[in-house]
Amino acid sequence: MKPNVTVDQFATRELPPAVARDLAQQALEDSDLFDLLVARGAVLASLDAPAVRAALSTPSRRKQWTVALCAVAAAWLLVIVVWRTVVSRQIQQPSLQARAIVPKPAILPSLDASNGRPILLASELIPAKAANAPVFRSDGAPSRMPQARGKITAIEDGEATINLGSLDGIAKGSELGPVLITTVFRDHARGKVKDGIILHVNDPVAIPLSLHLTAVLNQMNALAASGDLNQARALGRNALAAGSSGETRALLERLAALDYQAGAVDAAREHYEAAANNFYATPAAGPTEQAATLNSLGALYLLRGDPQSAAKPLNQAAMQTAVDPNLRAQVFNNLGVLSEMNGDFPKARDYYSRAHAQGNLTRLTNTKRP
Repeated sequence: MKPNVTVDQFATRELPPAVARDLAQQALEDSDLFDLLVARGAVLASLDAPAVRAALSTPSRRKQWTVALCAVAAAWLLVIVVWRTVVSRQIQQPSLQARAIVPKPAILPSLDASNGRPILLASELIPAKAANAPVFRSDGAPSRMPQARGKITAIEDGEATINLGSLDGIAKGSELGPVLITTVFRDHARGKVKDGIILHVNDPVAIPLSLHLTAVLNQMNALAASGDLNQARALGRNALAAGSSGETRALLERLAALDYQAGAVDAAREHYEAAANNFYATPAAGPTEQAATLNSLGALYLLRGDPQSAAKPLNQAAMQTAVDPNLRAQVFNNLGVLSEMNGDFPKARDYYSRAHAQGNLTRLTNTKRP
């Protein structure tokens, strides 16, 4: 079937409903086809009018009506421009969902079929899952917070017992000063005292900072998985003063994600911004950490309707090439949304295509807008 035949049938409502819908959907992607459908429809509708048909039967007035019909078509094209302006305004409020990108060649692949809004992808902003949280021997969230310091509670046959355990980040093989840990329980541990060292009951013991911060991060995840976002966030905020900006950056990034889940979007943006400003503090952030943080920050800017602020972090995220294809696909998708919001649809299509080229994305749990 030739394209012009299909267009004529569309304008005269001769096409089956399913075929007409497909053609209309293609017109959203093909601006020339869209203009042709609307203009052809305007002219044919005018030709159907009895007065116009009578006038066209008079040779002396046929030329005048032809000019008039062209004006009608031009007026419809003006309506098209206005309609497209309205549509471009309607996409200024994207929604945030973590979901798979499925190639849809006939339409913009980021459009949500249910409401027409672009979909932002940021896997760091999905709710915490219990399966991802540390597994403890008792049900529910941990009963106490991780401790950075403890004490020796017993000494026997060259072994010391301390009142710190797995909740505090201790693992078998950890060194707590002169004590090499050999057995770990939830809230206490035992270890061999190094030769030549004399220890006493109640002597203080300190947890290495890296172990303590890891314990805090694990417990934040456990609290979030149990639904206690407020306590998880409070724990993270309190621990930020425990180390340098580089050492606590992972806590800051996790805190930002939990802020978003709790509905504190402004706090989430501020914490992501602070983390991004400390990428090069020791220990420096790797490509994956940088891309994930910048992508989430850009997504939050877009949710606020601020594409200008979103451009820098998203473009910086796209420069991190040594990252998982899933993450790169999320970044390219969000750059596509950014381009849509700026009215640059060809650029948006290009970014969506680049997102698809990263391969199939793993489906993630949907997030709810705060």
